Amino acid sequence: MSYQAYLFDFDYTLADSSRGIVMCFRNVLERHGYADVTDDAIRRTIGKTLEESFSILTGITDADRLADFKQQYRQEADIHMTRNTHLFPETLRVLRALKRRGARVGIISTKYRFRIHELLDQYLPADFLDIVVGGEDVSRAKPDPEGLLFAIGRLGIKKKHILYIGDSTVDAETAQAAGVDFAGVTHGVTTADELRRYPHRRIMTTLDELLAPPRISIGQIVLLSLLGMFACAESFPLDEDPTFIFLTLFLLYLWKVARCRRILPTVVRTWLNKQLHPLTVRYRAFHIRQIRGKMPAPLSTQTCTCRNCGHTYTGNFCPRCGQTRGVYRFQLKHAAGNILRSLFRVDGKFGHTLIALLYRPGHLMRGFMQGRRAAYSMPLQTLFLLVAFYLLAMQLVILQPQDRSKEATPMPDSVKIERLQESIVELLEENAQDSDFISRSANNIAIANMQAQLDGLLSADSIAPSLTHKETDDNSISSLLNHSRLRQHLSSWLAQSPFLSHVWTLLERWGHGNRTLQIILILPFLAVGTYWAFQSRRRLRRHPIQVRFNLMEHFFIQAYIAAQAILLSILCLPVGLTDYADDLFALPWWFLFLLFWWDMRQLYLCSWWDSLKRSALVYVYGSLLFVAVCITLAGIIILGELCLRTL
Repeated sequence: MSYQAYLFDFDYTLADSSRGIVMCFRNVLERHGYADVTDDAIRRTIGKTLEESFSILTGITDADRLADFKQQYRQEADIHMTRNTHLFPETLRVLRALKRRGARVGIISTKYRFRIHELLDQYLPADFLDIVVGGEDVSRAKPDPEGLLFAIGRLGIKKKHILYIGDSTVDAETAQAAGVDFAGVTHGVTTADELRRYPHRRIMTTLDELLAPPRISIGQIVLLSLLGMFACAESFPLDEDPTFIFLTLFLLYLWKVARCRRILPTVVRTWLNKQLHPLTVRYRAFHIRQIRGKMPAPLSTQTCTCRNCGHTYTGNFCPRCGQTRGVYRFQLKHAAGNILRSLFRVDGKFGHTLIALLYRPGHLMRGFMQGRRAAYSMPLQTLFLLVAFYLLAMQLVILQPQDRSKEATPMPDSVKIERLQESIVELLEENAQDSDFISRSANNIAIANMQAQLDGLLSADSIAPSLTHKETDDNSISSLLNHSRLRQHLSSWLAQSPFLSHVWTLLERWGHGNRTLQIILILPFLAVGTYWAFQSRRRLRRHPIQVRFNLMEHFFIQAYIAAQAILLSILCLPVGLTDYADDLFALPWWFLFLLFWWDMRQLYLCSWWDSLKRSALVYVYGSLLFVAVCITLAGIIILGELCLRTL
């Protein structure tokens, strides 16, 4: 479907605001004694005016009482609505794709206009939408077409070039009354069969179907077939060391075609969508949970007396001393938690942070930087604790690292020479005592082999001084910091104060091989690289305020990402994945890049492709900055060395 303008309903079409709506209705209704109204009944009224909804739910027709209900609902909505409203997973992607095609995009809803902007301005620039018509802009609500006709007049586009998208029969009636095409989406409580009773162009399960691509062309089918045949001929049989070049090209081109073309027939796609619908619903629920994160506990309305200060209050915490109302007696089941809190200051925040780092890291970082910090631990605290747990896990999982290191240490040449000489003497003595021809022949062969090894070791030992001298010349740069005049002067100055000398020695011992220190030293380079790659001036104009962070916030974001990598390293240790245990993050570089790519996509709410390009730029900028800092430090050391020599 190709139109010049796409006008959307809001509730249950672009966003799921059912939680906030039900909460607001529930508070107003229970306040007036209507506690028996079910949540499903409230959801069925979404899309209607507040007066109509309250009249349906309560049976009241008095205009004054309905106006009072409406006023109380607005007060509740100011508190609960925006924070409990979340966009559907495909909403931003579809809106941005339509704008890239050059189409006009607007919203026609009974919800107040300021409340729509309050949510969407967190994700989209202020001038992204061409028009927004709210409940305060019309005198007659849907299904009256006043709002839709008002938007058509403001846009100046003919009706045949406009598509109205909604989720309910009220939206279908509105489009029919306005004389524009209608497309239904089954996000809400209205079924597809109910929507099909009205004139429509399409009934969709998701908004992605608005971006219906053209069918695959004959040329693309031929090219895919050729690449597939070459890939099969190249990759099989597997025992002939295949290269998988054509297989890689086939998969990349298939992915490219699948993104912009329809490969499967409509009947097959419809059948697949029907079969995968339960998975799609669960994925949407999971995605909403990713965005929401941990929700605060419901506020208790029961009166409680604080056991600490004796103050009587209602709520979850005492307003005088801050103690929670859920004080429990110490029992055996609480022993593990008490030990962790006593030794490591680990509480529920730390556990919630670990869980969030596993499935919603970008949303966690963005929310933490915006102030939602009560349920999560601080970034550096999380990083330090995880590094400590990782080192402890290495000692438990990787058995006897000292013995393995001793076994891996090569034997000195002097010991080898001594052992070979002893073996040759033993064999010669055995030949002198043994009269068997076969045994003496075998001993002679063994003696010849040992003598050849002995001659090789003796010749290598004779040229060792020259090699050692060459290695010393090659390592002169690396020993500059340890044997330079600058270091000697620094050591002599520190030696004048025993306290400073002792502190310097402790710092040297602490910094040598300290994984936490090494990670912290890398974080500033990644923070600056992320700031340059994702916060350029051109991107700042396109990005909403929600995803703009300063340099210090980027440092803490990188601390969370480092903590996430260490957490995954800890989880990999019990299953035997210890090949990278000695690396800084104990994970392969490609896995760390994929992790960073995923985190940045969630953090900046951008596409996978955009996040991939920016993530690569982060590593480029960080590497260049690291090289520049190293060159600067080396120049300062060399300059200081030259100055001391001239003195």
